[in-house]
Amino acid sequence: MDSLVYDDSINTEISGSQFVDKQFLYVSDSNNGSYSSQIILDSTPLSNSGGYISWAESFLLIPLVFQIESPAAILSLNADFDFLGALKSGYWNIIHSMNVEFNNSSVVQLTPLLNAFTSFKCITGWSQNDLVDWGAVCGFRPDTSTSWCYLDTAPAAGIAAGVNVIQTGGTGLSNNRNSPYIDISGLPAAGPLIFYNQRTRGTLSSTDVRAIWNEGLFQRQLDINYDATTTAALSGFAANQFSSNKGALMSVVDCRTVFRTFINKAANIRWCAIDAVIRMKDICDLFGKMPLTRGATFRLYINTNQVFYTLGASGPQFAAATGVQNSYGAVGLTSAPVILGGGATNPTMISSMDLGQGLSRLVPLNSDAGAASTAAIQVGLSVVRTQFSQLTTQNLAATITACRLYAPVYTMSVFAAQRYLSLMPTKKVVYNDIFQFSFPNQTGQFNFLVTNGIPNIRSVLLMPFLPRASNGVSAAAYPAAAGNTTSNTLLSPFCSTPSSPDPIMISNYQVQISGKNLFNQNIQYDFELFQEQLVSSNQLNGSLTTSLSSGLVSKRDFQNLYRYYYANAGRSITNEENVAKSIQLSGEIKTGVVVDLICFVEYERQLTLDLTTGQRIA
Repeated sequence: MDSLVYDDSINTEISGSQFVDKQFLYVSDSNNGSYSSQIILDSTPLSNSGGYISWAESFLLIPLVFQIESPAAILSLNADFDFLGALKSGYWNIIHSMNVEFNNSSVVQLTPLLNAFTSFKCITGWSQNDLVDWGAVCGFRPDTSTSWCYLDTAPAAGIAAGVNVIQTGGTGLSNNRNSPYIDISGLPAAGPLIFYNQRTRGTLSSTDVRAIWNEGLFQRQLDINYDATTTAALSGFAANQFSSNKGALMSVVDCRTVFRTFINKAANIRWCAIDAVIRMKDICDLFGKMPLTRGATFRLYINTNQVFYTLGASGPQFAAATGVQNSYGAVGLTSAPVILGGGATNPTMISSMDLGQGLSRLVPLNSDAGAASTAAIQVGLSVVRTQFSQLTTQNLAATITACRLYAPVYTMSVFAAQRYLSLMPTKKVVYNDIFQFSFPNQTGQFNFLVTNGIPNIRSVLLMPFLPRASNGVSAAAYPAAAGNTTSNTLLSPFCSTPSSPDPIMISNYQVQISGKNLFNQNIQYDFELFQEQLVSSNQLNGSLTTSLSSGLVSKRDFQNLYRYYYANAGRSITNEENVAKSIQLSGEIKTGVVVDLICFVEYERQLTLDLTTGQRIA
């Protein structure tokens, strides 16, 4: 500390800057308003600006339209549905794969499920301060690891045996409860006395569905929900009595002017326009490693995960005399999600419809004497404007009418430019690219060859996901409005996948590189895999520096949900560089259901640039 005080006192500030100007410029896509296939972005206009581009600071802007509607005007029954749904953690989930060309030469290959790998990189590499600064910008609010539950049986109808509160969150895996639960009422048989706070999280079993909730989901809903409307009159109260009156200062029109996310309401629809910002260095390692360059051009080909699906919901029932709940509601898919743009995952989430949860006001409460209330809703997420003809409302559009690639362009002083080019006329960029391999329908012990040969392997990442056969059971006998189909977790709107892997335990795990075990002995326990591999995967200084670290996955998070099976394979002797090596994985899946295993192999690539011209040197 004394040295810091002394050094700070004698330090002489050097005035002036190497840069005389910095401007953020952007280029729009080449799609001409059509987004049913690839998004294509060409950075040539940026490269012709004459300045030095900092690609490490570049980002994509993809305008999204998220709409939830009911053809039968069910949504008009209640006023507020601001917490019906949200996007999954990370706006990069709209991207399925991306090919990158540099000066007309491919430098990053088209890899499926890029969004799943990006989620791993960010949740293991971001710090809490990064989350504060960039979380709302990038839509990245990690899901609470303990908030999931699993419904492996068909939803039960009415008040029949087997009614389960889990079915209010959807079939299969779900972690869509967006609010904590507190029971504040109880009616004793002896009289009308009401007990308050009879049940809270602290009095429930940790296995109780109502003891858990997903704070990350709620934060993402807050990030995209600005509601400028007022509250309609309630029985016995004046209109707008409970309104915040924010619309008097920031109306929907004002929000459109400044391109802010907002909620729009009509008789049968709730929708919002979202300006999804995706940092290029998060989805592509090359951009984070690029030096200041001029004259170089990138061309991006992006496949998207635009989605449409239909849901059905059936409301709970209560005893007319006492108000005691006799049955729980249920929500489920009534049509398989349709993905537009070449993708394979669902980037949206729908809230649970349990009492007090985001979807609960969709279906009116019924007494046990009446028929169960039902509702049918449609959900769509589109790029720029409504892309699905299946949706009832077709004229919804974001304010920004094209996707954009932004990058800052620096103008150097003459002396700084000369010095920059004399010190570093060429630059070798070392970056990582990925391969992806799928191994469906795995059970029990597995042992498979991932690839016969990849050079410069840096890491091997295994993620487990539930296929449709393991993600719940459809309820053919249940009212269609309450769900009669299922999907795998990658397509499910009820869980956080692929922002997280599915909570599948794997033991006796081993990675072999060219027949040599990467681990001294097979990994048996969670603490071994977490402490020896995951905790240092993308963290600052490998998580070795106390009080200076990053990473958002704790051991509890790993054990409960974020079960990334990561292995650092980057250590090798010099004469083995550029030598293709095989990869083999073995282990035992500790669950009784069929599991899909997705493997990502990260490998090193190099790119040498002439910084004077921006051209690639062979």
